[in-house]
Amino acid sequence: MNEPIAPTPGSRRTWTMRLLALSLPLVVLVACELALRLAGLFPDSSRQLTPVGFAAGTNFFPEWEDELEMPRPKGQLRIFTMGGSTTHGFGVEEPFAVLLQKRFDVERSDRAATSAVEVINAGYPSYGSHRVLAIARRASGFSPNWLIVYMGHNEFLEDVFYDPDGLVARMEHTAEFARSLRVVNGMRLLLGEPQMGIRSQLPAQFFKNDNYPLIHSRAEVILRLKLLREHIREIIAAANRVGAGVVIIPAVPNLLVPPGDSVHGPGVDGSSGRWLELEGLAAGQFEARDWDGLSNSCDELLRMDDGYAISHYWSGMSLLGRGRIDEGRTALVEANRRDQRGIRSNADVIETMVEATREEGAILLTVDPLFDREFEAEFKRRMAGRDQSLFIDHCHPSQRGHAMIANAVFELLQERQPGGSGRE
Repeated sequence: MNEPIAPTPGSRRTWTMRLLALSLPLVVLVACELALRLAGLFPDSSRQLTPVGFAAGTNFFPEWEDELEMPRPKGQLRIFTMGGSTTHGFGVEEPFAVLLQKRFDVERSDRAATSAVEVINAGYPSYGSHRVLAIARRASGFSPNWLIVYMGHNEFLEDVFYDPDGLVARMEHTAEFARSLRVVNGMRLLLGEPQMGIRSQLPAQFFKNDNYPLIHSRAEVILRLKLLREHIREIIAAANRVGAGVVIIPAVPNLLVPPGDSVHGPGVDGSSGRWLELEGLAAGQFEARDWDGLSNSCDELLRMDDGYAISHYWSGMSLLGRGRIDEGRTALVEANRRDQRGIRSNADVIETMVEATREEGAILLTVDPLFDREFEAEFKRRMAGRDQSLFIDHCHPSQRGHAMIANAVFELLQERQPGGSGRE
């Protein structure tokens, strides 16, 4: 019978040396990391922003750890406003979050109230509902009373959907950890940034680039709307889990700005002589403000191709020019629905947000009726070559527009929580 062979002293030494050889690089790396940290060299860059404006990884608003008092002070009302560039405050001095804070401060001063109100702006440029969901989940860890969500313009901006628990997120977490190591940052500085790897499909600039149109097919739109519906449900669920209220506000598009990308419907020959003749005629009639002639041209254009966005836009403008305001606005809604550019909310997005919010029993706040009160006046300003009063571009409200949103939110919260004392 074979006896087991006992390891010899030489073989034990061999394995010991192998283990030492394997562990030595790790020991050296740890020693270097500690030395670099003590020397303050090659600092942690895991929380820096990337050139495209997105947080480098999935750790959104890391400053909250230091800025937000936890546990939340007794009696304080804590409100988070969430969304994309409108919420963030693109193009204005004071976004609606700041104005909302001021309204509460004035109201508390008038009543000599002792309870505090804290409004945190959690908006960030170009964030769609998938990233707003991640921020809502993070905000839920800071004892919110309310999540105020104003979004809808950015649902088509990213080519790759961001799954907070998926492979891309795990890769981002790994990269975030690597950027926290001084040794890695030092090597990056010495060797230069790598030119290969996964990069965001989102360009640094969102206007006048070559990435348009962002909408490519109806099937893609349907998929995005399904995801939007799920994101809203999960945002509401995140608030419900911590006993917070949530207000969903569909973002208001500027319908008076023409569509960015008109695409012909199936089987339509946009190069035919008659189409080109009519399109050129309509463009000239629009510039000349020949509303009757433009209406006739649009009727024929729409009979030839009902899917072409600019035809609906011209038709809507001709109706507005003849004083038929409600019909004109309806036509502009359809023009925006057919716009393939994908950089502002449209009727499909808004309808999905409304339905999902109502299905989940959350609070829906529609502010477009406030903007519509001045629709005719805004049309006249635009046709006179003046700036609009409520918008600065295709989707971003002006300072006055932000004030309207802030006032609507303030009044709603006052109705829901008299005195603004907040829930405990």
